Amino acid sequence: MTHQPYDDRREPARLSDIIAADEAHPTLGKQVLNGLSGLLVLLVTGVVIVLMVLWKSP
Repeated sequence: MTHQPYDDRREPARLSDIIAADEAHPTLGKQVLNGLSGLLVLLVTGVVIVLMVLWKSP
């Protein structure tokens, strides 16, 4: 095939993620709290939009 020489030059193994020295590793509790707070923000935003649409409708 035409792309075979290109595939042979590729890295044999996948590169691992680069992690910075000061990268934070949040705990499971912090991740759950962040998820729930984000879900709450989306829920409140949706309710506000629905209320605005219903308020402006005839």
